[in-house]
Amino acid sequence: MSTYRVIFEASVPDWILDRAEAETEPRTRSWLLSQSWYDRRRIEWHGRVTLAPPHDQSPTRHAVRLDLDCPRTMRPRCGSLTLAVDVAIRQGEDPLGKARRVLDLPVRAVSAPHATLSPEPLDRGSFCRVRGQSVIGPMTPEWPIDRTLTAYSHNLGSYGQGGVGLSGWQCNGGSWIVLPLRGSDGWIWLTREEIAPAPDFYSLNADIDQRIIGVHPDQLADFPPWEHRYAGHAQILDLPDFVVERATIARFDATASGFVLEAANGLIRWRFAMDDHLPRPIWAGSREPRDLYEGESVADAFLLTHDCYLEV
Repeated sequence: MSTYRVIFEASVPDWILDRAEAETEPRTRSWLLSQSWYDRRRIEWHGRVTLAPPHDQSPTRHAVRLDLDCPRTMRPRCGSLTLAVDVAIRQGEDPLGKARRVLDLPVRAVSAPHATLSPEPLDRGSFCRVRGQSVIGPMTPEWPIDRTLTAYSHNLGSYGQGGVGLSGWQCNGGSWIVLPLRGSDGWIWLTREEIAPAPDFYSLNADIDQRIIGVHPDQLADFPPWEHRYAGHAQILDLPDFVVERATIARFDATASGFVLEAANGLIRWRFAMDDHLPRPIWAGSREPRDLYEGESVADAFLLTHDCYLEV
């Protein structure tokens, strides 16, 4: 792998400065710095790529630094931002694109091909039909916001002979948000983000760990996962215990091709994401690309259920 340093630059936007001045007590530079980080998706960044100094860069874990250059006063009225991250790149991968994925910055829209459903009786599409009294109904996009995330599983759904690997998020220790997507661990990325402001509040450091949730053993080298339980292989059991994390869901967006669910507790954020711009492992059996079928929609598939015991 080659390692590149990607640097994004921007001015502190007027809408952040205006918000700082509009408060009863004008905001300090620490507020400008933190808001620039949390609102980074709305900022117009200009990126450039250079070779990074030689070091052992993890393909999944990244040290990020955000610097604020502004007048050395408590309440500056202007400033510029520099956001830097080192990324390890596989052959043919775009360092700027990977940096944007790691930092959760907007990327150019990607239209992935859609598979055509075959007439074979076992080919039933990407999503399962969940049955039984556990189902409450479709989930509205605003329902998860401000609820506490208390559990996550990618092993939901049984057809009587085994599991089908659906993903579910429990809220407030009760109902579950369910994405009835078969083998969902190979579709969904999870990012852990923890920030640490410098004492003088002119910079902010972030530790970002971004991995696919699960993958077949023959693709471990390309997709280091959060969880791996295959017999004969070293186990990886890094998924968090959300009962302990006590993170509150702050963001949920879903489209036809994917979704983002983000939960935060203080300086730590957890972000589940799926979309066409995020790399996906191929199917281990057929060796075919992991694509949705024509006419399928992730946004339309989300359900609310009373519990995690799902019949499909």
